[in-house]
Amino acid sequence: MSKSPEVGPAVLLVDDDDALRNTLLEALESLDVDVEGAASVDEGKERIQEREFAVVVTDLVMGDRDGFEILAAAKERAPHCRIVFLTGHGSREVAVRAMQQGASYYIEKPIDLRELRTKVEKCLGEHARDVDYHALRERVAAEDEASILGKDPKMIRLLEVIRQIAPTQASVLITGESGTGKELVARAVHRMSDRCEKPFVALNCGGLAEGTIESELFGHVKGAFTGALHDREGKFEFADGGTLFLDEVGEMPLQTQVKFLRVLEERDVARLGSNKSRTVDVRVVAATNADLEQKVQDQEFRSDLYFRLKVVRLDLPPLRERSSDIKILVDHFLTSFAERYGKDVDSIDRDAMVGLVRYDWPGNVRELRNAVESMVVRARGNILTVQDLPPEIGVTQVTEHDGWDFLAGKSSDEVERNHIRVTLEMTDGNRVRAASLLGISERTLYRKIRDYDL
Repeated sequence: MSKSPEVGPAVLLVDDDDALRNTLLEALESLDVDVEGAASVDEGKERIQEREFAVVVTDLVMGDRDGFEILAAAKERAPHCRIVFLTGHGSREVAVRAMQQGASYYIEKPIDLRELRTKVEKCLGEHARDVDYHALRERVAAEDEASILGKDPKMIRLLEVIRQIAPTQASVLITGESGTGKELVARAVHRMSDRCEKPFVALNCGGLAEGTIESELFGHVKGAFTGALHDREGKFEFADGGTLFLDEVGEMPLQTQVKFLRVLEERDVARLGSNKSRTVDVRVVAATNADLEQKVQDQEFRSDLYFRLKVVRLDLPPLRERSSDIKILVDHFLTSFAERYGKDVDSIDRDAMVGLVRYDWPGNVRELRNAVESMVVRARGNILTVQDLPPEIGVTQVTEHDGWDFLAGKSSDEVERNHIRVTLEMTDGNRVRAASLLGISERTLYRKIRDYDL
């Protein structure tokens, strides 16, 4: 009979040696997780069907059966599950094959209990990050929010921070160049918070006069000023219980900053022309492409408001600093726009992609999105080519330079990481073949995969 699902991460240990299994179970009990044991391949597979495990530790050889059955069952049940193989001396080749098929680590017998605990603990951390990252990707993977997705370490770290701070009530300041997706990050913070069922209200502070922005923020009563013909609810009241997103907050007039800070501190707001105040519960997320610290020094922005807003600061990298994500974004936008416009466009050729990767993208992801939309709309076939590139990119981006120019300006670590990543993709994850193509040993490749979090 199946047992009821448990809460929290769990570890399964599969080994047909009763004495060893009990010793290892006892060693793993010091970890803050639920640990279960199985004495055979069949029992292990049965446990895997009953429950989703974060980590499965399995012996490689169990009679005439092997741990590869466990690996396959665990990965089918839970793709993010981490597998650790226990191998006898001299089974290194088989262990390497296990790594190629999705195992995270192998430990040679006799088992070092400290090594076992360390590797299982590391697997638990990797599993948690994978699950959270996947969940966040699912929640922000709508077309207009694809710009904050990607495999670049900067974006992965950003999403991890969003996951950590979203459930809190802390104010957030998002910085980054125009077009990097600051509002999309703000929406992700809102969606991942317990305010997600309440309003997300956005206001762009750029170019608004003092009277206009105050009316937008705080509302007004009839007769408060010329043209105030009716009472009007402000953004603070409308966002009550939810999130208020202020874009280009650095453009807010100084006098408005004083009133805005008072509302943040006292949590109540009075409409223009009224002496009555109302308590509001609003989380403020602000964004800017300006240097607010410089604005503070120039006395164009209040220092007390600046520190009140930047309890948490999220810095969005420009697209040129995460060029490895361009292909992911292009593929996403291409599929989306082909469907929207009913175009039979299903791919982009290598030369056109090279042109997109080499371009600096001063307008960042927004510019890339518009470029792909233009290319799809004007496409003459089902494959986008260099002839479809926008004029500002042009064929010269592809033809004028040799194949190594686009590496200029990148750090050696970034070049090596991307080189390894692309080689692994090209070999469909075959690490033996990838190591051979890269001209390095398999052990060196495994170490670099860990170092670069691939």
